[in-house]
Amino acid sequence: MTTGLTDIERQPSQDEETCVAGASTADALRLLSAGATGAILMALGEGPLRTKSLTEQIPGYAPRTVYRYAGKLAELEVIEREEEPGVPSKVVHMLSEPCGSELYSLITRFADASMTRLPDGRIDAHAWASLGLLADLWEAGMIEELSCGPRSPTELARGPHELSYHQVNRRAGLFRTAKLVREHEAPGRRRCYALTDKTRKTMGLLAEIGRWRHRYVVGEDEEGMSAGEMATTLRAALPLARLPEHVGRRLKLCVIGEGDAPAAEGEVVWVEVREDGTLHSCSEPTERIDAWGRGKVEGWVQALVDGDSSKILAGEDDKLIGDCLGRLYEELWTPSPF
Repeated sequence: MTTGLTDIERQPSQDEETCVAGASTADALRLLSAGATGAILMALGEGPLRTKSLTEQIPGYAPRTVYRYAGKLAELEVIEREEEPGVPSKVVHMLSEPCGSELYSLITRFADASMTRLPDGRIDAHAWASLGLLADLWEAGMIEELSCGPRSPTELARGPHELSYHQVNRRAGLFRTAKLVREHEAPGRRRCYALTDKTRKTMGLLAEIGRWRHRYVVGEDEEGMSAGEMATTLRAALPLARLPEHVGRRLKLCVIGEGDAPAAEGEVVWVEVREDGTLHSCSEPTERIDAWGRGKVEGWVQALVDGDSSKILAGEDDKLIGDCLGRLYEELWTPSPF
């Protein structure tokens, strides 16, 4: 398979063959990043294609590679294959309804907002590959660690991922090459890493994948994202928004899990509007709360993905909560290819 990618740009932490696609958010990202998967979905989004036509729509990949990944998508019931009679028989590939069509729609929407398209309209192969590294960053818990501010390699190595300092340092270099993290110079500290806006904008994609998983992968009685994952998504995404009219205000956002008691706070996200209007996710509770928002995971997903915060209960200053979520939605989905 030739895609023009370097080893650094294509190196996931798990072998492509061992990924149980759709079993987790990270695996869904790896599915989209691996091989010709994303390109197959984009090609079939234009309508059903026979096998030969499908391979011709995906230049840069050997036909056997296209067959292999089309088979993976068929196993997941993302695409359907129908055999037309004749000698020899012909196979027609199409997106399944609604599972495949919804997956196609969500990645197309994300591509329009955050990915680079080539002159012929195809997605740049490097953009697909970066989703595999995003999966590693998410799965290792590093997005959670970095969501409240820069961290040194030593601090990142203390996470729950069981990676050594040298492994973390090496992966940080890969993430930096893919522009998922950047170096940050902190006074009196060693080299640190911080999330880039490119990574923050992918939080919209993660929320979309969570909803897709809930509908088609994990079942109706289980969330596609846990309350903790949704809280991390919010913490990482919030600094994209600007609220200069609310400087100095402080917010408390509560994400309620499926099994939480009705009165539970769930996972709490503390937010402060800084002097320049930027939002900062605080790692510790703030002394004063000017507004609060509370909702289940599905309500927060709806706010980030659809711009509809009707399922979020707001208190104290509902306009501040509305402005915060509205501005965040705009930033997540306003086109800004990286």
